[in-house]
Amino acid sequence: MRIGRVTRAVAIVGVLSIGATVAFAQETAGRGFLFGAPTGSFSLRGGYSGASAGSDVFSFVTSELTLGRGDFGAFSVGGDVSVALSDRFDVVLSADVGGMHRMSEFREWEDNSGNPIEQRTGFSRQTFALSGKFYLRPNGRSLGQFAWVPAQYAPWLSAGLGRTRYNFTQDGDFVDFDKGNSVFRDSYKSSQWAMTAQIGAGVDWNITQRFALTTQAKYLFGKADLTYDYAGFDPIDLSGIGLSAGLAVRF
Repeated sequence: MRIGRVTRAVAIVGVLSIGATVAFAQETAGRGFLFGAPTGSFSLRGGYSGASAGSDVFSFVTSELTLGRGDFGAFSVGGDVSVALSDRFDVVLSADVGGMHRMSEFREWEDNSGNPIEQRTGFSRQTFALSGKFYLRPNGRSLGQFAWVPAQYAPWLSAGLGRTRYNFTQDGDFVDFDKGNSVFRDSYKSSQWAMTAQIGAGVDWNITQRFALTTQAKYLFGKADLTYDYAGFDPIDLSGIGLSAGLAVRF
């Protein structure tokens, strides 16, 4: 009987201990816990991809056409796959894709009928990068041997290298300044891969133990040769800031 009472007491203490641990974890993060720290995550994002538009091809089209440097920014989508190497450091493979197409016309020229000389300009970038991601505070903490509790939020910094492919296109009506300012119709394009670098900062806001809202800002550095119809211009500026938010899922 005594052994039975001791057994029941131990069982009660064990249940109370487990309950206290769970309650503490939920009180700490407000999001429950996982059985073991996550080994990584993947995320999908959407946002805005800005363009510095600092090279001479952008200067040319913005001076001749009704375009501004801000017109080369665009909606973008992206994704990340992260692998945790420690409680504060991840390796991240990321992809970001964004592009724009905008109608324009020559600022100071019209055709023989007095109509605007119109064309469409496009600029897109696809970036693939491998980065290191450092959390400024722990993204979570372990309770005992198995339970892992996410923090409410975790700010981070990142830096990486990758490859970016751009496409720069124009099609429509143009003015031939070498042939009496005659108007003609044509299409132009340039496309190339280039090495790029990026730095970033963001915050992961934990919703549950599995899901987090991730917000981030990244700045892309890089230039690439202009090819085909734009071969006479200096390298095109691929730089720009990107802002995005999305959902991350831990695994």
